Amino acid sequence: MQTARSIAKESDRDFIWSAYSSAYQEVVERQFGVWGIRLQKSAFGEKWRQDGFEIMASNGIYSGGLWITSEEGFIQLRDIFLAPEYQGQGIGTQVVREELKKARAANMPLRLRVLKQSYAIALYERLGFTRCGETPTQYWMEAS
Repeated sequence: MQTARSIAKESDRDFIWSAYSSAYQEVVERQFGVWGIRLQKSAFGEKWRQDGFEIMASNGIYSGGLWITSEEGFIQLRDIFLAPEYQGQGIGTQVVREELKKARAANMPLRLRVLKQSYAIALYERLGFTRCGETPTQYWMEAS
């Protein structure tokens, strides 16, 4: 499946929120017992105001979102999420591989945080990420 990426615009916000919430709700409920829509919308709004989200389109149809930042000494994959109908098709794997390639070309590690109850941990491990730290609820993972 062909996946294109572009900088998200304000007009993309509703789709990004929809994909974000549908992708994360189950794992957040597993991890914390409740989704907490007001808290989640507030947290998403904070992220959105920082700019830098990209929107992904698969075969010309919006499929998900991505947020990557350059930090001191590493590149951080802050968020990657796909609408449920696009999950399990290799899109996320393809995008993470692209980001790994860019990070390696810049001679920097790619880091991410993932909830401890996330099924994505296995994907990240298959792609070469290892755990390099943790909080009570999340793992830090890194690939070089």
